[in-house]
Amino acid sequence: MNIVVETDRLIIKEFEEADVLSLYKIESDKKIIEFLPWVKLSNEKECRRQIKKYINEYKKNKLNSWAVAIKETGEIIGITRLIYSNKIKGVELGTKILPEYWNKGYASELSRAIVDYGLYELGIDEITAVTDINNAGAIKSLINMGMQLKKYGYYNGTEAAFYSIKRE
Repeated sequence: MNIVVETDRLIIKEFEEADVLSLYKIESDKKIIEFLPWVKLSNEKECRRQIKKYINEYKKNKLNSWAVAIKETGEIIGITRLIYSNKIKGVELGTKILPEYWNKGYASELSRAIVDYGLYELGIDEITAVTDINNAGAIKSLINMGMQLKKYGYYNGTEAAFYSIKRE
């Protein structure tokens, strides 16, 4: 297991081929994908292909998507990513967490750790997160971890709020 970042309760790690069912569980959860303004993975075959793509990219690029696991049990409860986005012309943070783990501080803990990794380990100057304007939970999490509203706009045809944080 290649660990990217650890927090008190979480391990953020590179995906492995054995994580297909965990990825599918996240990608197929209707509560998670309701507010996501990007392409969703709709079956296990697409998830398997996506994990292979992640694994290949780990060798080439520090910006990528990673599995989020509970440190105590190893259960994968989410996905996080730092990627360069042409849509925002910068580095974008994205996070998905299974609903049974919402409102427990995991999203803020995870986002804070990944943002610190991006800003201070990778040397990124600014990280932006984009969320549907109706996703109150995500907005609360972004504010809690120190991001500030940059603007409102559209992202993949969805009305969105753009939050960002800069390296000090």
